[in-house]
Amino acid sequence: MIFNQDCIQGAKDHIVDGSVDLLICDPPFGIGESGFDKHYKRKKDKIIDGYVEAPQDYAKWSELWITEAYRVLKDNGSFYVVSGHTNLVHILNAATKLNFHMINHIIWKFNFGVFTKKKFVTSHYHILYYKKSEKAEVKFNQHCRFGSQERDIEGSLLYQDLEDVWTINKEYTTNEKINNNKLPEELIKKMILYSSEENDIVCDFFLGNFTTAVVAKKLNRQPVGFELNPDGFAYHSESLKNVINGCDLSIVTNISPSNQGKRISGEEKEVIVSAYLNLRSKSISKKDAIMQVGEKFGRGYFSILNLLEKSAENRQKIQRKGVCFDCEGQTN
Repeated sequence: MIFNQDCIQGAKDHIVDGSVDLLICDPPFGIGESGFDKHYKRKKDKIIDGYVEAPQDYAKWSELWITEAYRVLKDNGSFYVVSGHTNLVHILNAATKLNFHMINHIIWKFNFGVFTKKKFVTSHYHILYYKKSEKAEVKFNQHCRFGSQERDIEGSLLYQDLEDVWTINKEYTTNEKINNNKLPEELIKKMILYSSEENDIVCDFFLGNFTTAVVAKKLNRQPVGFELNPDGFAYHSESLKNVINGCDLSIVTNISPSNQGKRISGEEKEVIVSAYLNLRSKSISKKDAIMQVGEKFGRGYFSILNLLEKSAENRQKIQRKGVCFDCEGQTN
């Protein structure tokens, strides 16, 4: 359901209370975005006319649309808002007044900002991640993008992905038309994967370039949203028809270890340590041995690593007490 309508009235007309699983909103920043062409040197024939600026009373307007966001969101739903710094305070105040509870204040760092002479260059936006109440249990798919055992030279890929500073470059297109600002698909994909399941309703009050709707459809979610600009709505809604449901799911795998979170019995600990030592005796590296043991027993990389470290620590304590492990339990 995509509507060429103002989101405040549109939500009242078309969305029932507590029906949306995930809200992703990128409202106009209220800083004259329609004049950004001169900064980015964009070609006029690639920009869709009719960009609608935010109302002058940004505080009142923010409260009005966030009121509808609260109403339509499920009790266990998630709400992301992308914002610049200029009017960020009004969004924060409105969300707090309407009893949204902040989960994270994320910083989105992108590849470049507009060059400035008298102040530091702005090269980030804010992403406010909310739920409807402090006690609400929202969906959070921890292993939707990386497993516990996956690493690179910087360390755990999962840990890096869970940090609250996201470095994701903006996208640049040469063939398609866009509104003045376009969120990268990778940014939206991250939000959708972590905070929703297949067939969930994903809503965007400010569709703009329809990025949320496109990515939601590619990941087999149900897109809902509003776009006030008739030219932008006509162009992007036509393109949306060509997106195949679930076409991006082939690259998404749930790689959470099968026994993630389950208690490890004392007997299993001994078997795991024995299997690890056996692999190491065959000149297999520590990292590879841990990964192989983790796959065999359905445990994450760090789960195995912690178990081995505790085992070694206990072994050292016993040895200090005079137990010889190579003497069939005889004391020295």
